[in-house]
Amino acid sequence: MQEELTFPPIYRTHRHDAGTDILALAVDAAKDGADPANLYWADSADVMSCAIVLAPEKPLSESLAMVHVAMVALGDCLGAQVPPQVEVTFGWPDRLIVNGGLAGGVRLTVDTSAWENLADDPVPDWAVLAVEVAMTPRADAPEPGMMLQRTTLFDEGCGELTTGGLLESFSRHFLLWTNRYVSDGFRPIADNWLPRAAKRGETVDLRFGGGQWKGTLLGLDENGGLVLGETKTPLVALTDVLRKPTWSLD
Repeated sequence: MQEELTFPPIYRTHRHDAGTDILALAVDAAKDGADPANLYWADSADVMSCAIVLAPEKPLSESLAMVHVAMVALGDCLGAQVPPQVEVTFGWPDRLIVNGGLAGGVRLTVDTSAWENLADDPVPDWAVLAVEVAMTPRADAPEPGMMLQRTTLFDEGCGELTTGGLLESFSRHFLLWTNRYVSDGFRPIADNWLPRAAKRGETVDLRFGGGQWKGTLLGLDENGGLVLGETKTPLVALTDVLRKPTWSLD
């Protein structure tokens, strides 16, 4: 069991056992009209896992930018806690990269009817943001270094971090950056996302959701879409790639 955790008072928290599908619980609650800031989390030492009910007020094309709000918050709380030699970067659109390996990411699940009416760009009736960070290797995981595309915070020298401490910190930073997004718009989010962008300034070859894009990673547009150079399609919108997460820890 985790120690008693402390969260900003705006959150209504729900603790669940390790292995519980907290995203499904949060989605069911959101569908039933749960208030925003209901936070579900799993009591696990191996994975920091949480899901937060949101209250979308913007069209789908803009609401999806909450993945970047969460990534910036996650980058801030990790940057303040991991050793200085540990590199924390963001793989667009939703992946957390630690020392070059996938260590987790963000999932944004929204009302399916919004996707069905994508041309109208409706405001989703509900949305849930979920975060997972691999803290320690699973019992059946290969030896460190054998899976070059995956890692955990423990494997990268962050063994003193706990899921509880990371969750508390993320909840505070996410609230801070959400308020900043509401008051100041997306530009401050983009300005803090870009310095941590994996492969910034390099040529990337992206294959998500059945699409493929190639070009120089330059930055984000006003809705969190990826700006690429040297291509006939210089912009990859979040609506093109976020029907499902682009990553998995399984």
